[in-house]
Amino acid sequence: MNLRAKASGFIAITLVTAGILPAVTAQGAPIDDKRRQAAALQAQIDANGDKIVTLSERLNGARLRLDRAQAGIVEAERRTAEAQAETARVKHLLNARAIEIYKGAGASSPLDAMDVDSVADLGARSQYAAAAADRDDALLTKLQKAREDLADQKAQLEQQRAAAAAERDATDAARREIERASAGQKALLSQVNGEIATLMAQETARRDAEARARAAATATQNAAAPRRTTGPVNFPDVPAPNARAATAVAFAKAQVGKGYRYATSGPDTYDCSGLTASAWAAAGVSLAHYSGAQWQQTVHIGAGDLQAGDLIFYGPGGSNHVEIYIGGGMVVSASNPATGVKLSAVRYGTATGYGRVRG
Repeated sequence: MNLRAKASGFIAITLVTAGILPAVTAQGAPIDDKRRQAAALQAQIDANGDKIVTLSERLNGARLRLDRAQAGIVEAERRTAEAQAETARVKHLLNARAIEIYKGAGASSPLDAMDVDSVADLGARSQYAAAAADRDDALLTKLQKAREDLADQKAQLEQQRAAAAAERDATDAARREIERASAGQKALLSQVNGEIATLMAQETARRDAEARARAAATATQNAAAPRRTTGPVNFPDVPAPNARAATAVAFAKAQVGKGYRYATSGPDTYDCSGLTASAWAAAGVSLAHYSGAQWQQTVHIGAGDLQAGDLIFYGPGGSNHVEIYIGGGMVVSASNPATGVKLSAVRYGTATGYGRVRG
């Protein structure tokens, strides 16, 4: 399957999802029906958000491969130019030597001191010229082979560059298609929520009184609860194994509540690998902005070895998603456009690997 076909698969999934949206029911439908309809819409929006995260990481990977292929092409062109210049230099020396031999001159030639009237000396001079010519021919052949190898290498790199560009474009097109479908679902969800609000407004005074009483009780409890100055109350209080990991974890915690946006790494929005790269950059460690590359940069560990600051990966080779572990079975994750950067539990059942950052 080619890259465009793969991307088309994502688009097809999106269109099928959009096609099975529950129809908007009449204004007088029971509130439970409306709630089920809203829940179905929200589930589809969340699923599209997960697809966007996966596509975002594939887009990051394609961009990385495109940059590497372009750098390789530039290097191949530089080395080809050097080989061409060396070929021209050797040919120039060869031509100069041929002229000197033809004229029987040349101050730099070791043959100048020979007496060419001697048949033996003339034979030695001929042998020297033949040996020099053979050596020059061998060098020229080697340079020609080097240029041919570089041309083959450049052609392969250009194919890789074209493939990466095609993957980037197809992936970005699939992402935009999913975003369009999700926008339509959000509009429909807004309509359904409006109908739910209308039905809720028609509830009895008893229900309203109960809601007010519950709200007052909740407010009283919240006012009496102790406040933490170090972060949200649900952050686990687990020490990191070293100062750098502690810095990375503290940075990640501070981003909770910010938005998700693909191919960003702060300060206001992040995608998943952008968040983990920025967290560890704060600790002085450089990670690539692509979850698959981060998987390759880390030391692979078991789930039972997790420590605060470690990374948790999803998808083949970590290519779909990455989160930062903060201890206590919890992670900070740039999850998707709907939820943004959030605190959540480790999904041990679906994680495909665990990595410890070197340094």
